[in-house]
Amino acid sequence: MSCSASRRSTILALVLSLFGTLNSSSLHAADKLRVSNCYIGGAILPLWLAKDAGFYAREGLDVEQIWIQGNPSTSALISGEIDLLYCIPHNVIGAIAGGADLQFIASIYNRMQYRIVAAPGIDKVEQLKGKVLGIARIHDVSHFYVRLALKSFGMNADQDVRVISTGGQADRTLALKNGRVAATILNPAYALTLEKDGFKTILDIETLNFPVVGNMTAARRQFIKEKRPLAVRFVRALVASMKKIQDDPEFSKKVLAKNLRLQDKAIIDENYRFNSGKFLEPFPTLPLEGMRYAIDSLVPTVPAAKHLKAEALMDSSILAEVAKGMP
Repeated sequence: MSCSASRRSTILALVLSLFGTLNSSSLHAADKLRVSNCYIGGAILPLWLAKDAGFYAREGLDVEQIWIQGNPSTSALISGEIDLLYCIPHNVIGAIAGGADLQFIASIYNRMQYRIVAAPGIDKVEQLKGKVLGIARIHDVSHFYVRLALKSFGMNADQDVRVISTGGQADRTLALKNGRVAATILNPAYALTLEKDGFKTILDIETLNFPVVGNMTAARRQFIKEKRPLAVRFVRALVASMKKIQDDPEFSKKVLAKNLRLQDKAIIDENYRFNSGKFLEPFPTLPLEGMRYAIDSLVPTVPAAKHLKAEALMDSSILAEVAKGMP
């Protein structure tokens, strides 16, 4: 073979090799996953951090995180517009009661991380009788928490107070400041902000020790069946994120500050405090008693929920597979 022919042969081999490498790379491109959080708050930290710390990428996932507020997020999950929904479970449970083919695969925060904050002059829960209390939306999770909290003090949220919808936590804060409501339900960080302005936390709902389910990840059963490895890798990334939250407070606070647009160090610290430590599960779970409690709480507004069995709403096999693969 001539030198010229040999060179052409070598060049062709290199081109074919390069093409093969590129083709192999394309075959191993990250798998796209559409994940929605149904609100903006500190409890979204595990998702934000999983992306910023590269845990999704490490699992070969290209996660598009989409904020879809409230009920529309459940509709998006049912229709397939999103693959996974990270949210308080009550809207999903209601949808399942209505025939939606959805299931929960993991839960992270399983505590009532809310406080009832009132205007100056109101020092205890009983003084809310006859007053206006602000929640996000009627029959949503904030309404659910208010019902439970007032009931523990012998009060009826439908009779003893006037509950009105005032929107998200920033809107509820403003409604309290401008006197539109006498009290509202907020997370500890917003409560701290109001306390600095002279308002008073009259109840830390966490102290009531209700069995609850917190932020849960839900999926269509079809997705779990057809794309199970993606769900496993997603949960694995969340586990890594949860560990990072506990081990690296400063990085976690930077992620919180960026996504919540916070500058006040005390507010950032408070956001981190109630989304880490004892408030954060060491490993995702699916609390059966909390789910039963959530189902029971929905029966007055979603009568069909009384036919639901907590066990049937949850698929624990994905958590088991993630746990089995851990060192």
